Amino acid sequence: MLTVRGLTKRFGEFTAVDDLSFTVEQGQVYGFLGQNGAGKSTTIRMLLTLIKPTAGEITFFGNSLEKNRSAILSQIGAIVEKPDLYKYLTAQEHLNLFARFGGRRPDQKRNNDLLQQVGLLERASSRVGTYSQGMRQRLALACALVNDPKLLILDEPTNGLDPQGIADMRQLIRSLCKEQGKTVIVSSHLLSEIEMIADRVLIIHKGKKVAEESMQSLTQKASQLKLQAVPEKRYVLEAYFLSLTGH
Repeated sequence: MLTVRGLTKRFGEFTAVDDLSFTVEQGQVYGFLGQNGAGKSTTIRMLLTLIKPTAGEITFFGNSLEKNRSAILSQIGAIVEKPDLYKYLTAQEHLNLFARFGGRRPDQKRNNDLLQQVGLLERASSRVGTYSQGMRQRLALACALVNDPKLLILDEPTNGLDPQGIADMRQLIRSLCKEQGKTVIVSSHLLSEIEMIADRVLIIHKGKKVAEESMQSLTQKASQLKLQAVPEKRYVLEAYFLSLTGH
């Protein structure tokens, strides 16, 4: 679904992403993990052509992003950091608008199905200005899905959600992968969230890749290390992640 080779982004003398390479296979939930400021959002913005790489190659579905931008982006849905929605429009109006952006006619039944999936059907006719941050996050996911993309790229999708909302988002992401066959890239600084949903994980630190492997392999490596000051078994993976990023 996605191949990245030697991706680099410099802002003046600062290198935000440094020679990054990774591969995402079809049908995976692919976790993109790193602490705040590690370069995750910069990478995602390059994948979506919101900013231009300094160097490197990005290939989606076997095609160069640089040469096939419009065709590729029509098959991708995304949430990038904090959703920027129109506060005077309703949820239904947002979905109609995003459908038109993707070249489709609005479909009321599909809109209702998506709003049901993200738990907003009862507020479908409410203006987004009356929504909480968590509700806006869920509407942004529905907008990302309205054109039935092959690939979803979600940057910190649980931001602003309460514990039940976070659990619902996890379940929805897994169902999109297992039941609908979609590929999902999930960026987060929270290891616990990635651990519960990802099949494979990329860990970056200061713009560089420090690990890329299956979640099962990552967990096994963590359990085999003799990490100090780990009071409970559930903290072993977190301690391993911190050791990889130099903390």
